[in-house]
Amino acid sequence: MKRKLVKQGAATMMISLPSKWIKNNKLGKGDEVDMIEKENKIEISNIKREEKTRQTINISNCYPLINRILMSLYIKGIDELEVNFSNKEEIKDFQKRVINELLGFEIIKQSQKSLIIKDITGTKNQDLDELIQRIFLILDSMAQELIEALEKNQSLEPIVDIDTSINKFVNFSLRILNKQGYKEFEKTSQIYGIITSLEEIGDLYKKLASSSRIKPSKPQIALISETKEFLSLFRELFFSFNKEKTIDFAKEYELIKSKMKNKDNIDFYISGIIETTIKMNNYLLVSKL
Repeated sequence: MKRKLVKQGAATMMISLPSKWIKNNKLGKGDEVDMIEKENKIEISNIKREEKTRQTINISNCYPLINRILMSLYIKGIDELEVNFSNKEEIKDFQKRVINELLGFEIIKQSQKSLIIKDITGTKNQDLDELIQRIFLILDSMAQELIEALEKNQSLEPIVDIDTSINKFVNFSLRILNKQGYKEFEKTSQIYGIITSLEEIGDLYKKLASSSRIKPSKPQIALISETKEFLSLFRELFFSFNKEKTIDFAKEYELIKSKMKNKDNIDFYISGIIETTIKMNNYLLVSKL
């Protein structure tokens, strides 16, 4: 136990709080927390202001890692980033493509050899579960659009574009986790694993839609539909965990797997989707059991 200042209205007093809670909320000596009285209980919350971080980086000669480096700094939680480069070509792709995937980040200043990007929205008061729900729903829509386009022999290009929206919410969710953790802090690493797996599934649907040279058979389209429902089952488990449903989920995995022929790239991507989904279930079990 450690002692902390507690603010209640205009009064300030000293009480003891659990060391683990203090560590998880990144509180230091002399920081204040807020105490609210509710009937027969008292709620204590962290009122520490979110620290703003700034970093300068030179990305000259970093191709082809430029986009990945800058995206990693965003996910890490940097709030303002000054990027120095030797010529405009080094940063052109980032400006055109990646900046759209960094929710809340805008270019606020630019010169011939540098630019400054800054978080203009912040991560406080963001409901991470709502963001995760949105990622699931976008993936579901992506799968449905893919199935309908394959059945009607329509263009698959719009499905490929949906992956940008998935990346945007995945990156933002990972940024929140790095800055403040999950609401149940001990589950942060498992939630991180689940979110990154959702991005992998989006990439697999994108690659599946990009495999225009191979026309899926009717059984393969049916399997894509089953993977969509399989992911929906996991979404239900994520938001409403049930041990019996988890067993049914595992049986469904075995059933879909038994139908796989593994004869071409289409099967390879379908297999990747179900394997990544069952991997998410492993993370979920660690966090729930």
